[in-house]
Amino acid sequence: MSESVILAGACTPSGDLFAGLGALSSVTLGALIIEGALDRAGICAADVDYVITGQEQARQAAQRACIPDWVPAISVSRTRLSGLNVIALADQLIRGGQRDVVVVGGVDLGDDARPAQGTLSGRRPEGAVLDAMVGGSVARRDIAAHFGPTAAPGLPRRADCAVAIVLMRRAKAERLGLPWLAGVGAHSTVVTSAGSSYAQAVRAIRQALREVPATPKDLRLVEVRKTLPVNGTDRTPVPLSAAGHAFDTTGMRMVLRLAQALKRRGRGMGAASMWGDHPAEAVIVCSHAF
Repeated sequence: MSESVILAGACTPSGDLFAGLGALSSVTLGALIIEGALDRAGICAADVDYVITGQEQARQAAQRACIPDWVPAISVSRTRLSGLNVIALADQLIRGGQRDVVVVGGVDLGDDARPAQGTLSGRRPEGAVLDAMVGGSVARRDIAAHFGPTAAPGLPRRADCAVAIVLMRRAKAERLGLPWLAGVGAHSTVVTSAGSSYAQAVRAIRQALREVPATPKDLRLVEVRKTLPVNGTDRTPVPLSAAGHAFDTTGMRMVLRLAQALKRRGRGMGAASMWGDHPAEAVIVCSHAF
């Protein structure tokens, strides 16, 4: 099996509603972010073998980024876990020997694209599970929290939520002399109604670690996030079919942050995990020297 590495990534500033990107279409924004990631990776669009994006116009975004028409371009939507899932799909393509260079990306659309704002007002007892599981830094975002209404609900919410990551087969990166941020160690999905949702995130991390193989003590950085519900215009939950675009770039941002942090540290292993109502997804990221 081949090992995939994260060459580079690019993302727009998170939460900046006045970045001047609101006038761009999702296709244009998706193409720009792909071009930025390729430029940072040091490769050209002709080197790409596969494109996986969250927005529905994957083919149009790939074409506008000058990626050849013969390169497959697919769109995925697994509600709020899509961001981590596209990383897993790209890694599987590379490990299986089907592709050498895969670009993943996405643009958040719709009323629910901006993260909820508010103050942390609670904590689940299961929080101690992850504390005991890892000895490194743990970043908890949106877990065991009840968020209040946003400060400015009338503002547009998708002006700047775009991200792209370039993954390559490690052997090819070494042959070309290209540096990379980190490697994708393993990934896992847990789908069960047993136990709390937070416990499923911990279980997904443990399951992925067994594939590396590694133990929880090997983790130095961990980021876990609860997916936010898809809301309607009146901020009440609605069925997914009625919610329109449900892709979330959060998972890709988490993996990119971990890869960059491990690159700065020079050694170590990190985990990114998200959970929804029942399923939980986890990706293990390893530094160059691990």
